[in-house]
Amino acid sequence: MPKKKNTNIVWLKRDLRLTDHLPLHHAIQEQENFLILYIYEPSLMRDVHYDERHWRFIEQSLADIQEELQVYDKKLTVAHGEVAGVFKLLLDKYCIKNIFSHEETGLKITYSRDNQLNLLFKKYNITWNEYPSNAVIRGLTNRKNWEKHWNNVMRDPIERINLLKAKIINHDFCTKNLPTFPIKKSYQKGGFKSAHIELKSFFIDRGSEYSKNISKPEKSRYSCSRLSPYISYGNISIREIYKVLLNSWDKPGWRRSIKAFSSRLHWHCHFIQKFESEITIENEPVNSGYKNFPYLIIDKSHSNFQLWAQGKTGYPLVDASMRALQSTGYLNFRMRAMLVSFACHYYLIHWKLVAEYLATLFLDFEPGIHYPQIQMQAGVTGINTIRIYNPMKQALEHDVDALFIKKWVEELRGYDPGYILNLPSKNYDLFSQPESHYPQPLYNFQERIKKTKDLLWQWKKSNKVKKNNLKILSKHVKV
Repeated sequence: MPKKKNTNIVWLKRDLRLTDHLPLHHAIQEQENFLILYIYEPSLMRDVHYDERHWRFIEQSLADIQEELQVYDKKLTVAHGEVAGVFKLLLDKYCIKNIFSHEETGLKITYSRDNQLNLLFKKYNITWNEYPSNAVIRGLTNRKNWEKHWNNVMRDPIERINLLKAKIINHDFCTKNLPTFPIKKSYQKGGFKSAHIELKSFFIDRGSEYSKNISKPEKSRYSCSRLSPYISYGNISIREIYKVLLNSWDKPGWRRSIKAFSSRLHWHCHFIQKFESEITIENEPVNSGYKNFPYLIIDKSHSNFQLWAQGKTGYPLVDASMRALQSTGYLNFRMRAMLVSFACHYYLIHWKLVAEYLATLFLDFEPGIHYPQIQMQAGVTGINTIRIYNPMKQALEHDVDALFIKKWVEELRGYDPGYILNLPSKNYDLFSQPESHYPQPLYNFQERIKKTKDLLWQWKKSNKVKKNNLKILSKHVKV
């Protein structure tokens, strides 16, 4: 039997780039042959949180990496199969000494996978070198000095990746099994090239009115950075973005927008740190006092869940937001919060159902941000202000000309903005017009929300919820 060749592996997950990449940098420093490996995992692709839009974005991201490596006459290795099985196949051919990867703050399914891999790697005496992602600290029990740590990481120099010196080899898996996804131009294109184009255009002109338009569903599509999916899949690091931000800090007329954008970069890591420190948030409320909160809808087949999911609630801004999300994968933060609030507070849909469905729609689905935010907007943390979004009020404040609504709700395009924005009230009779197929709301909003608000406050004041608040504050609040 021929002797196996020594080989290291850089395992890509949510870090699909070739810059500011410590696993890749250290693999090159070892001066040993190594594979750059990405694995399409069937179990993850079937998971309820994922949709074709995510895997298309990943496919495009890998294509960018492949194209860049070809410049240096090198290749990316791509496999399709469960991770443990793929590594076993590689172990049949290579003597693997080191695995280099970023730590992943993912779902329970990836956490369990990594535990399984730890056992496999120990069995074969493989050293797994894991590196922090975007200043998130593994095993953190409190937030003492966390903010200082974040600032230090973001100001650290970026190690240059010298691909000329990289001893990258390729293992040809059977490519006929690799998934492919049809291009859809309504979604942002994945890859580090697109990420840097968006970053550049944001700081040239798009971001000048960031703070002014961040809450507006239509204008935010231009004025917001649109970097979130690129951050989620690691096409660009937070540090790379932050360094560009610092270089733009004194740009005339930009101070409010720069400060607002800077705070969002802090929040990104803050929320992922929450999830990293308490992964049970995926399935249980962070405050266990809400475990038995009396939601009316706990099944996705319920007709009210379907009305919300299909954008047929009778509330124009809610329906426009849902349809825009379905078609493009993007929605600004305030409208996302409104969708969660409407589902959990108007229909009393369980937050877990809301989280799973919206994950399939958000192109930038990031578990570590997704679950803490969903629970906060649903009002089941115990430590946050109870926020209930009124979609009529939001429309009057942020889509007063109904431009966003008309764009996405075809049934309403022929009507005046004032008429559209007041549709859910009793004084309008569009619902009785046979030529309109737009639905009528099932419930009076104010009456329905009053009952939910009373219920939320009743639970927030309960001893079970209060008992957990101090523990949550000590573990998750920034110091």
